[in-house]
Amino acid sequence: MLDTYIPIHQRSKGTARVVLGHDGAVVDLFQQGSAKAILPRVHTDVPEVVFLNTSGGLTGGDRLSFCLDIADETTVMAATQTAERAYASSGGSAEVDVDIRVGSGAFCLWMPQETILFESASMQRKTRVTLAEGARYLGVETLVLGRAAMGEVPRNLDFSDLRQVFLADSVPLHAEHIALTSNTLLSRENRAGLAGNTVFASLVYVASDAQDHLEHVRRIANATAVVSAWGNRLLVRVEGCDSWDVRLTLVPIIKALGINHVPRVWQI
Repeated sequence: MLDTYIPIHQRSKGTARVVLGHDGAVVDLFQQGSAKAILPRVHTDVPEVVFLNTSGGLTGGDRLSFCLDIADETTVMAATQTAERAYASSGGSAEVDVDIRVGSGAFCLWMPQETILFESASMQRKTRVTLAEGARYLGVETLVLGRAAMGEVPRNLDFSDLRQVFLADSVPLHAEHIALTSNTLLSRENRAGLAGNTVFASLVYVASDAQDHLEHVRRIANATAVVSAWGNRLLVRVEGCDSWDVRLTLVPIIKALGINHVPRVWQI
């Protein structure tokens, strides 16, 4: 009797780490596997870091890690080169870890492009941000359910996205956890509270002046977003049926926080 052949699928693994000194000078750069980091020349006073996954997407068993360390009194804008695609999994989950450390008085703007969740995708992502005293953080994350051009509406997903911000490694400042499964997508007619929308974005601004921006951001957002603030956090939630429209909604809100431009890879 012949033995049953079980194919072993190749999986991608990658780690990219960038350490930036004062004024955005590169102190250390490490790249391994499918993860890369580039520092494009930009015509602004804010250096940019662009992370990318050369495997072209993620599926079950893939491992990806991005690390960014920013020196004191330095402002850095970071993004991903393109939208990340979470493909259908034949077994296991893709794992993504993002670790960001922001020095005293520094400002990190983490604005990756969208994450697109295909039917039967399985992905676990953790983003941990550690702020030194006086540091600021702006984080924008956008999720897209399915491929609109294909008419795909995912019914089967296993997606977990944990985002945490800490002060000096131990004091929690912010946490949110998005979990999408078949049950959450199908249990109610409004599909996980999205009321038929397939794109949703979260913006969090963590800084001592966060509440000072509340009324201005609400006026800018008008009825296109939900805005709240308490403590040292300002939160914005945006939903829609098109990722481009959601992005265009976010841009004036970001600028209302005193940020003059978005990453070049956003192509606005």
